[in-house]
Amino acid sequence: MQSKKRNLILLTGGSGNLGAEIIKSKKFNNLLFPSKKKLNITNFFNVKDFLIKNNINKIIHCACLARMKECEKFKKKAFLINVKGTKNFVEVINKYHLKIRFIYISSDAVYSGKNGNYSEKSICKPVNYYGLTKYLAEKEVKKLKNYLIIRTRFFNKKRIKFKYSAIDSFSSTLEVSKLIKYIKYLTNLNYIGTLNVGSKKISDYNAYKKFKKIKPCLRNRIISKLNFKISSDASMNCKNFRRIFNKINI
Repeated sequence: MQSKKRNLILLTGGSGNLGAEIIKSKKFNNLLFPSKKKLNITNFFNVKDFLIKNNINKIIHCACLARMKECEKFKKKAFLINVKGTKNFVEVINKYHLKIRFIYISSDAVYSGKNGNYSEKSICKPVNYYGLTKYLAEKEVKKLKNYLIIRTRFFNKKRIKFKYSAIDSFSSTLEVSKLIKYIKYLTNLNYIGTLNVGSKKISDYNAYKKFKKIKPCLRNRIISKLNFKISSDASMNCKNFRRIFNKINI
């Protein structure tokens, strides 16, 4: 049984792209971001001991194997981290009746990425293994009573390393600093369910060119170097998200 709550927020994936930026932002009070040695999310008993010992109030679950190429190559590893790791949290929370709010950072990769304008009710049909693991993890999260699934896509303006970007590849991608502001607000909101969080439809080239001098190209140039499928239009219908944030000024 848990003792008195201290309103602690557990952040998983603190060494990843999003997790590291959340830590650097210093927007979250009472934030715990243990190393992989201290919290092995693939170990059920390690997860159980950590959650009960630290009296966790909320979890922002960012930890995952996020590189699509790596997920395709190491499917067992991707499943273990992305799906089993998430499932362990769900089972511990439910089995031990822990009153924890669970915020799961998902991806627009759960959609088929062909026609765009996907709403939260659109059919999920991922085209690559990374998207499949995020979809399977979502199914686990939905077994909880108090959860929020954030479907999103983001980039870091300081880490745009490529020279070319497609003018015919679309999404609702956000710069990471904006996404963190939204996550901060949503963490304190009593919204239960799935929420698309993103910008208006924008091409990869137009999203990135604001921050770095890059050259435009067609999507074929990008996918010719890949051995797996990626979306052509993963833009999301974010009207529910906009309805929430039109009421505030952040």
